[in-house]
Amino acid sequence: MKNTITFLMCTLCIITGIAQSDLSGNELVIPERTPALEALYLQARDLEENGTAVQINANRLAIKNAWQTIDPNVAALYKPITAEQSINLGGDEPYIPTIIKERPESPENWGIDKLLKNGWIDGVDMDVTGSGDIYIGAYENLIDFGGTNDSIYVYRSTNDGNSFQKWKSVATTVPILKIQTITIDGSGDNFLSVYLITKSGKFQVARWNMATGTYNAQTIATDVVDFSVDRNYPNNTSSQRVFATYHKSNHSTYSARSTAGSYGFDWVDETSFSLLGDQVTFAYGRDGSCYTAFIGYNTRSLRAIANSNSNDPASWGTKETLTDGGLVEIINPSIRATRHPIANDWVMIFVSTRLAGSTDNYQGKYYRRTNSGNYVQGYYFIFDPEYNYAHQDSWIRRINDTKDLQSACVSDRIDNTENDRSASITDYGGYTASYYVSDPEIDAFDGFPPAVAETRDGLPCLAFAGTQSGYGWGLYWDAKSTLKIEDNNFEKFKFYPNPTQDIINLSANNTIESVSIFSILGQKVMDVSVNENTSSINIESLTQGVYLMKVIIDGKSATYKIIKQ
Repeated sequence: MKNTITFLMCTLCIITGIAQSDLSGNELVIPERTPALEALYLQARDLEENGTAVQINANRLAIKNAWQTIDPNVAALYKPITAEQSINLGGDEPYIPTIIKERPESPENWGIDKLLKNGWIDGVDMDVTGSGDIYIGAYENLIDFGGTNDSIYVYRSTNDGNSFQKWKSVATTVPILKIQTITIDGSGDNFLSVYLITKSGKFQVARWNMATGTYNAQTIATDVVDFSVDRNYPNNTSSQRVFATYHKSNHSTYSARSTAGSYGFDWVDETSFSLLGDQVTFAYGRDGSCYTAFIGYNTRSLRAIANSNSNDPASWGTKETLTDGGLVEIINPSIRATRHPIANDWVMIFVSTRLAGSTDNYQGKYYRRTNSGNYVQGYYFIFDPEYNYAHQDSWIRRINDTKDLQSACVSDRIDNTENDRSASITDYGGYTASYYVSDPEIDAFDGFPPAVAETRDGLPCLAFAGTQSGYGWGLYWDAKSTLKIEDNNFEKFKFYPNPTQDIINLSANNTIESVSIFSILGQKVMDVSVNENTSSINIESLTQGVYLMKVIIDGKSATYKIIKQ
């Protein structure tokens, strides 16, 4: 099941300058910043993690006013985008997944494929909260097939994927073309947002309060044909913002950002690059660093740009051309940035590629940027030459200063002698491993990528569609997880606080026999005999980082992720 990986190292990077454009499309050169303006940008980086919504918005206006005295054309980039309510609320109903088959765990520890929706699936995305709640968004196109509505469905698991329920749904009278899910979670109000574009060109967000289920929606921009979003992650949700790059129907590339305190709503600072493209992808790093990549519309070259100041409209850097579209065909890029400051960043662009003009199968490749340097072509993945690898998704570990990245793709068997498979690729800062995920008898749909995220133990999980009559049918979920509930022994088990600096409190209905703590590499660092229903464990001696806590209750075990601050 584990497949051979071959690799090829080479470099192809062409650096050119980037000229930004005003909202009328006129080329705009950004002047040099004054010392006062540089101080405001330094303040913006500090506020990114530590500021309130009021402070962040006040800093944005101060930057706009400072640019006004230097160059009013740059100041004009800081403009609001008109938002409007646009999507009607649909019904919601409980739904418990069906286990498709029982099978022994593979050597890679991927579990049982679960069916969440037995019906048409035309796109899927997934996000997981810091506490481990899993949200899967999927949509169903019916209007183009004679129906009255297209629908988005949200499935949620609060027990590490052991069971799901159909949590929310929403209908629209305009066909949906793409969705992306974003969880806004932490201290304060928590929300699940589904960003989408419709066939009429509206770039929208549908949002639910995780605690109350309250729904509302906005239109972010119009005339949009593709988009990609990500968010920053200060602990207070009122300071969290969502960032985006997107293409409009004339293929111009734009960026914008939500307003602090709006929980992913009230978008501002739409600005246009003087670049044409499609297949855009976007990632947030840390301390304000943002990254985007896309395919040049005319050249078909892979391009990448970085922004050091939270999608600030005057802070986009130089354009980097990673490939020559006349020599190499690149499709479906997916970008992810680890949680490092921009000075020592670690950014990966996963792509599917083949020689230009070739009819060969697509293979997976990535480009890596480190320490603010240029992108360098990395390993060349080959699962099997009889398969295409044409659709990619990716995620990064949600802790600071780690280089773990994960991508997923669909392995498309060209001659159809075997089912298509969803697959997983892991990069640990240089070492790469690849696995098939979906069960062999499930024909994974090859029309869009599987969605990949991490479960609470820091391991990957995948959501993907099966196939029926040439379309996506059946929403499936699988995980390489240690968090499997064997019975009800752990139903009332609790531990807190998490993160913690010293003490973890434990409580359960039944006897907690023992607790073992392991490093993320699997080394046992603590073993405690409890034999009580409640206990407190002191982990003050452990170094800061992420650990796995294995708890045994009445002879049964479960594993949880804990964070030592």
